Amino acid sequence: MKIKTLSLIVLATILVAACSTSPNVETTSAPVTEQQTITAATDSQENTASNSGDSSTAAEVSFSKDIFPVIQQFALPAHGQQQKGGISLANYEDIMEYVVPGDPAASELYKRLTGDGVPVMPPTGKLPDDTIQLFYDWIAQGAKNN
Repeated sequence: MKIKTLSLIVLATILVAACSTSPNVETTSAPVTEQQTITAATDSQENTASNSGDSSTAAEVSFSKDIFPVIQQFALPAHGQQQKGGISLANYEDIMEYVVPGDPAASELYKRLTGDGVPVMPPTGKLPDDTIQLFYDWIAQGAKNN
């Protein structure tokens, strides 16, 4: 018992000595100014935004200019006035029945475009990745009627 106690004391002494000794390094630094702090914070935010890959850095997607023309070309022949499968995508309100604003992964429209566990639409083949990205960005940005 005495040997264990003595060993612990020696070990603790060594640890304390190792932690308390520091090299004699002289550091001279100028005080950080408020402007330097603001600049560093801004740079950090810009780097985070540019590296995050989220939709907040994407240009705002327009429903009328970017989304609806694709719907007109690829979906309205089947899902316009003469609906197939009971699904109408003839206008913004109809389309919003299949969209969860801010959540592309939960949106039936996005799932259909990517074929995520469901048949891909249009049935003629998957749309180009950049077009699908537009839909992703639009939904992630809140699926605005703009």
